[in-house]
Amino acid sequence: MRSISQLCILRVFGANRRCQPGKCKYFGSSSPTVSMMRLTTATGLRRIGRSLSDQTRRLEMNMAVNEAASLGSAIKDVASSSKSVLVEASVQTCDDGSTPVVILSPDDAVRVIRALAPRIIYLVEQVFDLAGEIEAACDELEDLGVDRSPDPLKATQRRFAAYDGQIGATIASFMIDGALHTAVSTAIWHDEFGDAVEAILEDARERANAGQVSKSSEKTKAIERKALVLLKHPSFNHGRVSFDKRMALAETLFQDCDPHTLSEITRRAENLFWLEQSGVKLDGI
Repeated sequence: MRSISQLCILRVFGANRRCQPGKCKYFGSSSPTVSMMRLTTATGLRRIGRSLSDQTRRLEMNMAVNEAASLGSAIKDVASSSKSVLVEASVQTCDDGSTPVVILSPDDAVRVIRALAPRIIYLVEQVFDLAGEIEAACDELEDLGVDRSPDPLKATQRRFAAYDGQIGATIASFMIDGALHTAVSTAIWHDEFGDAVEAILEDARERANAGQVSKSSEKTKAIERKALVLLKHPSFNHGRVSFDKRMALAETLFQDCDPHTLSEITRRAENLFWLEQSGVKLDGI
């Protein structure tokens, strides 16, 4: 039986011919058909190599995933057999040496307390003080310089009036094995109230910022107008001029302005003068 290296299969005019090296006029020739066979064979080997490499990588990835799953499964089995309390949570630590903290779900907190019975449990039940919450929102609105009691805030107060005096949030904390365990639970309506108030405050902040931009724009325009007045005054370029002399002139012309604003007016007037001398046509001159 001949080996693959001893035989070649050529498809000529739709038929297969089997030849021996040295006896076949096609074997070892520079025929395009034979060249294509060699190219196809080499390409196929490379593809097989890549396929095997891809399979190896996928196998390695599956093994990594399986190792992670195996660890979790092993921990669960050991925890079950040793009667340990298994909690789906991570310990949060800080570099400052503070006490490690574990954040638990309400159900896990109850389960851990029942199983390990910590000696001290710190419990805070926050009573919803509607009037106090509204007053705090009004104070922030007043600090922003807007209406301290807008209609949306009044509507929010009416909407949540039925929950006034109820428990809105509960915080439980306890120490186990040197770590502080904490669980927090809030009522749905309490979260909705907070979202509604925050939306009102955010809208007020945006309006306040827009008002500040508008005021800044108005101030810039006022400085521009005064700078043009200063520039056109005959004394602006009279004699040996300097910034201090020009600012003194501005102080005489605009007695209601503070020193900082006078400095801005003078600086702007000097810039406008330079532009004018450079041949730039200025509006208002």
